Amino acid sequence: MAVAMLLVSAASVRAFAHHSFAMFDMQQSLTIEGTVKDYQWTNPHVWIDLLVADPATHQPVLWSVEANSIAVQSRMGWTRHSLHAGDMTTLVIHPLRKGTNGGSLMSGSVNGKPIGNEPERK
Repeated sequence: MAVAMLLVSAASVRAFAHHSFAMFDMQQSLTIEGTVKDYQWTNPHVWIDLLVADPATHQPVLWSVEANSIAVQSRMGWTRHSLHAGDMTTLVIHPLRKGTNGGSLMSGSVNGKPIGNEPERK
């Protein structure tokens, strides 16, 4: 019994550590616009690779945006068909703390039309 409890405790700590949002600045939001390079409808997290024009050079720069799991994104109204390579997309993200090109998805739209359900406001 003690061994079973130890294994459950270890698994709980690992699961909690996996879902840490410490790498994202949850106090900031950033809007990025660009062209979808890749949309990965996968677990444990959905990923969006977006080519965004660099403000200085106007050359496309890759941003990788992490979303929730398929189950959570589905409950938010997203599907495997919500985005396609080549779509012009606007994403609102919590940026990475270290300042590199990436973040955690808050919301998205294609051609001004929101994807999924509007987030609940408290």
